[in-house]
Amino acid sequence: MSTRIVYTKDLFKLFGDVVALNGLNLEIPKGICGFIGPNGSGKTTTINILLGLVKPDSGEAYVFGLDCWRNSYEIKRRVGVLHENSSYPGNFSAQRFLEYVARIYNVDKPREKALEMLKLVGLYDVRDRAIKGFSAGMLQRLGLAQALIGDPELVILDEPTANLDPSARLMFLEKVKEFHRDHGVNFLISTHILPELEKVCSWVSIIMNGVIVDQGYLSDLASKYSANIYVVETSDLRLLAKELEKIDFIKDLWIEGDKIYCKISDLDSFQRNLPVVVSKINVSIKNLQPQYSSLEEIYREVVKRNEK
Repeated sequence: MSTRIVYTKDLFKLFGDVVALNGLNLEIPKGICGFIGPNGSGKTTTINILLGLVKPDSGEAYVFGLDCWRNSYEIKRRVGVLHENSSYPGNFSAQRFLEYVARIYNVDKPREKALEMLKLVGLYDVRDRAIKGFSAGMLQRLGLAQALIGDPELVILDEPTANLDPSARLMFLEKVKEFHRDHGVNFLISTHILPELEKVCSWVSIIMNGVIVDQGYLSDLASKYSANIYVVETSDLRLLAKELEKIDFIKDLWIEGDKIYCKISDLDSFQRNLPVVVSKINVSIKNLQPQYSSLEEIYREVVKRNEK
């Protein structure tokens, strides 16, 4: 994949008798990417290897084509990170903390950069407030600001919305989307909270027991794991629904609003016979399209297939 920025091959890592990674083959392209899996599946171990914090027992790991262990300093210079359960100096103000981080990154004009980041994450009005008085959502936005202050090409977020309420999660992920759209920053988001992630990511890698069990663009995975449900809009809802209920390869049928939903067991037969049915009862089709699975449904199906 020419656009990939993260790549691992046959990555193994043991902690004592515990197999954390068991031949991990991970690919992450440019964009906003999700890294999902059950707790204990190896997500955090993978992130620590990518950042050069943990040495793998065998296999290869690269970020920007650089070896994650031998070139860890160069990778850290180009990657921002927000770890799970990050801690901050509570008596510092947000501005003072970000100025301190900016100096670590040798940023020119650290005060101006800190103020710029505070504006971008929506914390400018509380820039002088002590961090110990921040809410969980404010702390995560501050963490995003410190991850971005060195102008990284890639930002890794480890469970960034785990302790946030739904509105704060959506606000945080909207900021992620803005930074990708407006500044070209790539993101790798490790999380187990899927509904909000689906709104921002284009690529998903799914890990179980230290192995990538599937990965790809979300649109491709949705098609692959679709439940064969088609949505039909027609000129006569009730008449067409009544006729379709007679067909044995339509396993389930229901109406929501002005649409008919059909769960199909034989897609080829459905596509061949629908025009015949429509012609027979003299109705028109306004729209016909598959209903793709959500990220949660994809994840459940992947887990089910790999637990067999």
